[in-house]
Parts: sequence; C-alpha cells; structure tokens
Amino acid sequence: MHSIRVSSQKMSFSAAHFVVGADYFESLHGHNYTVEAIVSGPLDPNGMVMDFRDIKKQAVNVCSFLDHKVLLPENSESITIEDKDISYDVSIGGKRYVFPKEDCMVLPFPATTAELIAEYIAGELQLELNYSVKVCVSESLGSTGCYDAKGPQ
Repeated sequence: MHSIRVSSQKMSFSAAHFVVGADYFESLHGHNYTVEAIVSGPLDPNGMVMDFRDIKKQAVNVCSFLDHKVLLPENSESITIEDKDISYDVSIGGKRYVFPKEDCMVLPFPATTAELIAEYIAGELQLELNYSVKVCVSESLGSTGCYDAKGPQ
C-alpha cells in the first residue's frame, strides 16, 4: 500500500479547551495545534495516491473552522453545556463560563483531547472508498494524538 504524508503551516489552528482527568479538571487553556495527515491507497494512473494539494486544501479548510474557537465536548459526563439563545453556559469542576456561540465549536465527543480532535478532522476529510487516513494533532512538541480511519470518511 502506498501513502502520502502532508503537513503545512496552514494545517494548524489555535483553540482553547478543557481537559478532565481521572481526578482533576484542568483550567481553560489553549494550544497552537498542528495537523498532519497520512493518506494510504492505490496509485492512480499518474503514480500518485492523490494530489498533495487536494488533501492539504481539505485539512486547511477543517482547521479554519476550529481556529480561534473554544472547543466544547458535546457528550461529556463532567462538562455541562447549556445551549442558550446566543451563548453556551458551561459548567466544569465548580466553575461556570459563558461563551458566545460564534466563538465555540461543539464537537460530538466526550472530550476535546488531541486524539478526538484528530478523529473529528479525519471524519471531515472526503476520500475515495478504498483509501484510509491517519490524522495526527499536536498540542505541542512531543504531545501528539492520532486517529486511524479506514475506508470512507
């Protein structure tokens, strides 16, 4: 199986989130995330898995929707999100936050870890049926979470 690996300065975003551990709640904090994608599949008649530009364009587009947002986990057992008219009221670890809706991205996961953000990005990429993708999201140098998606996205 052949593959391509793509990354670029534009495959990045800055966002804030909360992390809940087994016995702790981290305060609201942010990262300058970087994204890398590895696409595997058959070669086309030109000898390419796919054009680098195509996957980069898609990844940059997804990153643009996450950029400068507060990432909220829709299915968290520890974080309560109340959908108000123009805001989200968020409760975590005895603290309450109010965020304007346009400053938030609610993700369909129980947490906003690098691993689950990678899964979200992988799910947004449009690939052919017989291709797979591995997306890695780094919060900082040496702290990376990945997700392997097989088949159609």
